Amino acid sequence: MLWTLFFWFFVVDGQTQPLVFSFALDANASKTWVIQNDNVMGGVSEGSVQWQANAMRWHGHTRLQNNGGFSSIRSPREEWDLSKFQHVHLRCKGTGGPFKLVLDTETAWYLPHAEADFEVEEGWTDIIIPLKDFIWKQPGRGILGDVQPKQELGQVLRLGLMKYDGTAQPFELIVSSISFE
Repeated sequence: MLWTLFFWFFVVDGQTQPLVFSFALDANASKTWVIQNDNVMGGVSEGSVQWQANAMRWHGHTRLQNNGGFSSIRSPREEWDLSKFQHVHLRCKGTGGPFKLVLDTETAWYLPHAEADFEVEEGWTDIIIPLKDFIWKQPGRGILGDVQPKQELGQVLRLGLMKYDGTAQPFELIVSSISFE
């Protein structure tokens, strides 16, 4: 069976309702989120995805050979206005953290992106990350500063999850939902 991620966003009576990404049954799931590992730059880390009942299981092994050390899974490109929200809520479980939630506002990989680290537990956990806790980071330049959500997250083009913390280890992250509230 294949699974995919659905999302919705509503404005009801002038109030912004959550933007919710939840995993549900769909025939085109294998084309929705894409694995991108460090082997695009010569590394040898591994990552793959399996779709479970109402959850995405992303797992693999980061390796540091050949200047590697990351695995990621990325949503399809779209455009979301996250400037109206205060925080992101992840319902997940896993091992081998920490992980990063990445918000791309540019299409080129080498331009700055917003990211926040989070830890997981082996049992289902609700993780809440304030959007004001995200930082701007750029490959090759490091941390550029704090994100100003109301001014800078009006045009997010892609979401991503990353395992990139300078360690070589197996990891597993099972996500049932991601919501911006």
